[in-house]
Amino acid sequence: MIRTATSLKLLIAAPLLLGMTCAQPPPVELASLPGPTQGEPVSYLEDVKPVLESRCVVCHGCYDAPCQLLMSSYDGLDRGATKLPVYHSTRLIDVAPTRLHVDASDTQEWRERGFYSVLEEADAYGYGSLLLNMIALGRSRPTTPDARLPDDFPLELDRELSCPTASEFEGYAREHPLGGMPYGMAPLSDREIEVLVAWIRQGAPAPPPEPPLAGIALEQIRLWEAFLNGSTLKERIAARYLYEHWFLAHLAFDALPDGPFFRLARSSTPPGEPVQEIATRRPYDDPGVERVWYRLIPLDSTVLHKSHMSYALSDAKRARLAELFLETDWNPTELPVYHVSEASNPFATFREIPARSRYQFLLDDAQYFFRTFIRGPVCHGRVAVSVIEDHFFIAFLDPDSDMSIIDAAFLEEAEDLLGLPAEGEGEIGGIWLKYNLDQRRYLDVRERYYDKLDPNLLGPTLDAVWDGDGGNSNALLTVFRHFDNAEVVRGFVGAYPKTAWIVDFPLFERIYYDLVANFDVFGNVAHQISTRLYMDHLRMQSENLFLAFVPVYRREAVRESWYAGAEGDRSYRVNAIRSNHHATQIKFKTRDVTRELLQMIAERNPAVTGPADRLNRCERPPCDAPDATAVERRAERALQPLAGVTGRWVAELPELSFLIVRSGRAPEADASYSLAHNRAHTNVAAMFDEDERLVPEDDTLTIARGYLGSYPNFVFEVPIDEIEAFASALRAVGGATDFEALVSRWGVRRTSPRFWGAVDWIHEDDRRRNPSEAGIFDFGRYLNL
Repeated sequence: MIRTATSLKLLIAAPLLLGMTCAQPPPVELASLPGPTQGEPVSYLEDVKPVLESRCVVCHGCYDAPCQLLMSSYDGLDRGATKLPVYHSTRLIDVAPTRLHVDASDTQEWRERGFYSVLEEADAYGYGSLLLNMIALGRSRPTTPDARLPDDFPLELDRELSCPTASEFEGYAREHPLGGMPYGMAPLSDREIEVLVAWIRQGAPAPPPEPPLAGIALEQIRLWEAFLNGSTLKERIAARYLYEHWFLAHLAFDALPDGPFFRLARSSTPPGEPVQEIATRRPYDDPGVERVWYRLIPLDSTVLHKSHMSYALSDAKRARLAELFLETDWNPTELPVYHVSEASNPFATFREIPARSRYQFLLDDAQYFFRTFIRGPVCHGRVAVSVIEDHFFIAFLDPDSDMSIIDAAFLEEAEDLLGLPAEGEGEIGGIWLKYNLDQRRYLDVRERYYDKLDPNLLGPTLDAVWDGDGGNSNALLTVFRHFDNAEVVRGFVGAYPKTAWIVDFPLFERIYYDLVANFDVFGNVAHQISTRLYMDHLRMQSENLFLAFVPVYRREAVRESWYAGAEGDRSYRVNAIRSNHHATQIKFKTRDVTRELLQMIAERNPAVTGPADRLNRCERPPCDAPDATAVERRAERALQPLAGVTGRWVAELPELSFLIVRSGRAPEADASYSLAHNRAHTNVAAMFDEDERLVPEDDTLTIARGYLGSYPNFVFEVPIDEIEAFASALRAVGGATDFEALVSRWGVRRTSPRFWGAVDWIHEDDRRRNPSEAGIFDFGRYLNL
């Protein structure tokens, strides 16, 4: 570690270092720090990694990292940057995958794939050390403290990026003088820069290898790899099913809930030998070997909130999986094939596994699976998530009321109609028409079987909604969409929403395969569009299943209110409600049947529902939560009048804001809240022109403790003694000028000297609240307010 406080100097001789004549002004002054001979060597783990995690990974951590520069691990830094983006909305041809730790085995392979170094030390002409130059550029042109950036400062997520190589840096600096790092944010401290510069000038040495796993972790790996690599046909098919549903999971052992985390990979080598990972685009692609082995690999990157999908492994979980998949009565006859025409359809691939086992497996950890839809690579960009409303509730059909579970003939007949767009391998025109026709036929088959199940047309009871088997809180979920990303939490959080879903097994499995197992982030635009269009069917079918529980006379009217202006849409017509001849056995007292049904579902089992949402559904204030601290009690009394109401002020708020309420005492006594702006729509039936379907006068705000998303757009910091003034000022906002005054008083701008302190506090607070779920937030969408 560095033990000598060395002052930061600026090189006056920058023109010489950059190979220019003295008549030319330097594009950037390079930060200078004596080399490692001046003190002890810089430690990557102790000195460098904390700076990278707290200051760089907040933008450079995942597929959407600028220039694919991943700073969440040494390997990502060593790989460097590339000019090739992962997300490209008009890409006509698939590109080669660039998954770190998967698609190339060493630095040279990445160089052959077009990645270039950002770490190499500068030569006599200043070339090399791109990271150092970027930091120096930011240092030479710092942002003005607490000021808005220029209105033309490019911050859009899909802005055209300039990804210079080291030899192109001079031109980059002249063209983008404000393009240094950290980009458009408060500057790094002298100490942070000293650490990074010293490390780079040492040659950016790699950290020592991780010590071999031992103790609990090693024993658990042995047990789980043995479980996943059994030799019988039943064990091998079950293991493939589990792998296709866990390949994105961050697996954690119950004795080590905070990590280390592991991922499940297919290997050509069995347990006990070094892992030789089989890199395929999708988890069901042909591995090209006679037998695959399922192996657990430690995650060696910083945990990011936006991609952290934790899944707990325990002795009880292993027993549960054995009960569902190995001890049930099924006798497989052959291993499933890997050809995409069948492998992309899980109802064909795993037809021999009992449907009840598969559905119960999904239900047991429903939040994890919905997180894979939301935190997986598909949900990037506005078009991808415009398929859902900004705020809605989800419940599930009870297995004993699900025809696909009750009668094996149903799935057998419907199997070919449940195919997914991936089998089209990039087609769009014909495939779109095919799936519209298939969905119409599937819904006809489904109606026929439910007529047989309910010949007297009585309709469902409330017991047909899964109750979590009496204690599983995965039974009720809430989804929030924040413009171009989303989040899912357990329980019904927020005011009662406009729409809601009830999901059965065919819907659940198809949503997973459409958005996760079948989705190729490196695929072409046809693949991405067909994935999105297919999801329209699944959303509407989930909504219609919810409407099957309300009185017949209200169904069409409610559905039409959800799709105002979209009644002529082809998918809307295909998914018309077919069960209107079935009544409902649930008794309703009001015309607001959506709210009434959700209330009944929420109130019937407190052990599953959890604590009442007193912040957003407070009918007789004050609605103090029993577990609230004094700071939280005062803050929540002030904030309650803002929750779930409409008003001009709501439209001024960003999609997702974090609110820090300062206690004036120790940091752990402070409180944190999310302010989620729920934008109202006439409908979400179209991929484009969303702005024309917004209804800002109907926008609402959800307020919740903690963090309702991975991508905060803004942070407010309010002393507890000013919380009432903040709430009053927010509700009084009448336009941009009023909101500007609010931001100036309580906002933490990108350029604020308080910005990094707020970021650090949020991360520490998240770790305190839920260490197994915590991760670094992405501040790449932070607004210039």
